[in-house]
Amino acid sequence: MFRYQKCILLYSILLLSTLGFAQNIEIKSSVSASAYVSTEEELPFWMVTNKNGALSSKTDGLVQFATEGTYFFHKENNAKLTAGTSLFLRNGVEEKLQRNELYLQFENSWLKVMVGAKNPTDRFQGLSVVDDNFLLSGNARAIPGLLLETAKPILISEAIGVQGGIGHYELNDERVTKNAMIHYKHFGIIVTPSKRHSFLLSIEHYAQWGGTSPEFGKQQTSFKDFINVFFAKNSIDANNDNERLNALGNHLGIYNFEYTYSPAIGSIKIYHQHPFEDGSGTALKNFPDGIWGVYYKPNQEDYTGFLKGFIFEYIQTTNQSGRFGRSGRDNYFNNGIYQTGWRYDINIIGFPFFDNTPIDELIENNRVRGGHVGVLGAVKNVDFLFKVSYTENLGSYTTPIIPTESRVYSFIKSTYNFQKIGSLSLEIGYDFNNERKDKAGAGLTYSYKF
Repeated sequence: MFRYQKCILLYSILLLSTLGFAQNIEIKSSVSASAYVSTEEELPFWMVTNKNGALSSKTDGLVQFATEGTYFFHKENNAKLTAGTSLFLRNGVEEKLQRNELYLQFENSWLKVMVGAKNPTDRFQGLSVVDDNFLLSGNARAIPGLLLETAKPILISEAIGVQGGIGHYELNDERVTKNAMIHYKHFGIIVTPSKRHSFLLSIEHYAQWGGTSPEFGKQQTSFKDFINVFFAKNSIDANNDNERLNALGNHLGIYNFEYTYSPAIGSIKIYHQHPFEDGSGTALKNFPDGIWGVYYKPNQEDYTGFLKGFIFEYIQTTNQSGRFGRSGRDNYFNNGIYQTGWRYDINIIGFPFFDNTPIDELIENNRVRGGHVGVLGAVKNVDFLFKVSYTENLGSYTTPIIPTESRVYSFIKSTYNFQKIGSLSLEIGYDFNNERKDKAGAGLTYSYKF
């Protein structure tokens, strides 16, 4: 078990138990129970995907519990300490009872420190193909680690701010290269020429390193090796040609370009998340791969209509720096040393449209293009969420799908919010595939918050 988690669990229990006797505290808890049915052996795509690993495609029953306690030191400067934990209990998976989140987090007006396992922030109201970004979709359980980052942009002038962070995570799941680690950092510049316009340019860098491979043996973990990983440098001491010639570890990252326009009616965000896994990607030779999107969120204070959020995204991962040449065939989310690839606890961590496989096999079908639409609405006490995605699936450069496979993933969820006794949700999914049987499924969930 991740070595920090026992301490986190103990401190979380102590904090949550004592918060009830303190002032300046806030405790939130929730419990839910779900039942699912499907016309085939597996549930439709959007009924399972981006739910933080809560259920598998063969789950028909799920119970979730979550609690979070926050102690406010000084509300004037937003200084607070939060302990959170949540659990899954379900069938259709090998480990029926698992933790979802388990973390301690301190935050003030300029700094945020998190230790433990915490789900990524959903920046798009559940409408996007990812919760946060191309590499962090919310499809897998939270990875345990330590993260330090700015709580908000640090202003260097009235119109320019910077943000950043650094983190360390440990892959304590069942995988081919055991006990591997993840180094993470991000840096961004925000330009706000006026109240209605802002621009964000940021870079996020992840690197899998360390661990013990059954083929290549124990990987390097010294401080010197960490410096090489940090700067994506090669190592002459590596036990394989790739890391001696290119970079130590398995490196992934994204460039994030965002423009936000905020008129009185709400906010409109236009963005591109561009992935890279080597020098060709950082040089944009795999352009235009990534996610291209437009997201609109109405001003909730002044708007009383049906629409609560809308998104359109164009998705593409077909270029991969081309089929030929030393820098071609990027083969997203796969790696020779870290053979389980960009996965945690079986599930793909990032962009969810690639086909998952057993952890000792390469992720398949990572050349995909298509479109996605999401709509969030509400009428009185009933909320509606609708998503539909079309993908054209080309396989990979080494194993192409011929002819290409077309898929449509559709999903609708309606939630009735009772005034005092929780909420009841009905969700329906339908998947079309021109090469396989279609799938239809339904789920019913009761949730209560206290």
